[in-house]
Parts: sequence; structure tokens; C-alpha cells
Amino acid sequence: MFKVLLFGSGALGSVFSWRLQESGKAQVTAVCRSNYEAVSRSGFRIASQAYGDHVYRPSRVVRSVDEAVDNGTIYDFVVVCTKALPNLGDNSGLIASAVTPGTVIVLIQNGIGIEDPFMARYPNNAVASVVAYIDVTQPEDGVIEHGNNAVLTMGPPSPRLEELAQAWRDGGVVCSVAENIQAIRWLKLAWNASLNTVSVVSGGNDTRKMFDDAECRQLILRLMDEVFRLGRAATGAPLPVVRGIDGPEALVADVDRPGVAVVPSMLMDFWAKRPLEHAVILGRPIEIARDLGVDVPCMQTVYAILKMVEKQYLAD
Repeated sequence: MFKVLLFGSGALGSVFSWRLQESGKAQVTAVCRSNYEAVSRSGFRIASQAYGDHVYRPSRVVRSVDEAVDNGTIYDFVVVCTKALPNLGDNSGLIASAVTPGTVIVLIQNGIGIEDPFMARYPNNAVASVVAYIDVTQPEDGVIEHGNNAVLTMGPPSPRLEELAQAWRDGGVVCSVAENIQAIRWLKLAWNASLNTVSVVSGGNDTRKMFDDAECRQLILRLMDEVFRLGRAATGAPLPVVRGIDGPEALVADVDRPGVAVVPSMLMDFWAKRPLEHAVILGRPIEIARDLGVDVPCMQTVYAILKMVEKQYLAD
């Protein structure tokens, strides 16, 4: 039985920590900030197509990381599921009081370069990078709606990370440990840098509406192509083929299914007028493209518009 601190107890964090605790191998302490009252009172009320309906009560629910360690608990893993917003500041210090010499920091976040601030602040701790695929929302505090997907790819490999991965597998999550985790991260970016961003700059559209518009569909394909080319230049090899997805057309086909309308996570943030993850999804990749001499005009254009859209509604 190992001890896990969950930092970022939103929709994604609640489902993945629930499956850890269900494995019988982990005790989870959940740091709940905005949803503390609801979760401490009633737990996470989860309606899951994959795992059924359940009320998930973490071993302990706290308001802050400092509260999580006030009883002397030493955590084997600190799992970070917050949004990566380096443009708003370095949040790696928020978990500092829970990081001890043996703690493994596990980052389940979108984007490129998300590991850098944690590796700089905790040079003697292992930092695991995790790419997640999950369809989940939290329509109100503590209420979680989850579909069928719960997939994690983690790296770089280590015995302790394999131990964590096995616990997730025991909890029903499709979980693997990969040597080429950064290549996997670039592959996920092809989804995030296109569908997430265009859903916002197009005025607030789900995938069904975007794909049904021929010009919007072409923009999405061009963005994906830029990410595939940039990812190859950054990693030194073609991006891995996962589930038969070997390029933009295959990725769009994987998402574009009759009657299916996916609401990207960035669109949900846009509707809720929350800050957007544009720095790690577009900003940092564009910097890498500039350094490598890779032309990414669509990414640059969408990035400029996306920042202005966010600036406008955050100022209201």
C-alpha cells in the first residue's frame, strides 16, 4: 500500500485517483480547493460508462498541500493534475511541502515542456511525464461524468513507475510505460494544438461542427500536419503510430465519427472563462519550431488569436 497525494482534484484527477484507490494498492489524499465543501461532504459522485456509478471517497480530503502533510504523512507519489499555465507563473512550488527525498512527482498534464519547472525545483526527485486520454467533465462541484476512455502512457521507465502503472491497471485503467514518452507527448499535441484551439477561435464549436465545415476541417488538418512535422524535428524520428494513427488524416478519422460531438477541454475552459493552456500547447512548441527552423504559420496565427480571445474575456 503506497501513499498518493493528488494535486488537482478536478474531473481528470478524480477519475484516475479513484481507480488507483480501487486497485487496493494506494491510499489517496486529495487536495480539493474549489470543490472542497462538496467533496468533503459527499465525496465524488461519479457516473462512469466504463466503471459504473459510484461515490468515491478518497482516504483523506484536504484544502491544501500543507494540510496534507500536517500529520506527518510521507507520500510515495505526488500526482499533479492541474492545468499547465506557466504564463501565469511557476506553480511547481505549490507541492513543495509534500516532496521528500523519495517522492516521485507524476505530471498528468497537456503540452510540451511541462516537466521543466518541476525538474529545476526538484533536481533530486524523479519526475514522471504522463499523457492521458479521457473523456470526463465536472458539471458541478464533486459531480463527475465519465465516458469509456481512461488511458495513460507514462515515462521514462523506472521500477517505481512500473509499480504505479500496475496499480492503475489493477484499477481498470489502460496504462503503459514508454521509453519515448516525449514522442507520445508530441502525438497528443497534434490533437490539443488543433481541435482544442480551433474550438475556441472558431467561436465555440465542438468537433462535429468543426468537421462539418470544410474550411475549418482543412485548418485542423494543417495544424496537425505542422505538429507532426515539428514533433519529428524535435525528437529526431517520426512520431509513433498509436491505434493506427500515422498522420493528420488518420487522427481526424479517429475522432470524426457519425453522431459523435466531442467538446474539447479548452472549449470548456473558454465557456467557463478560465485561463487557457495556450503557453504549453502552442507557445512553447512555436519557440521550439523557431529554434529548429520549422515553419508553423497556422500554429502562429491561431496562437495570436487565442491569446487575444482569452485576454478579452479575462478582462471582463
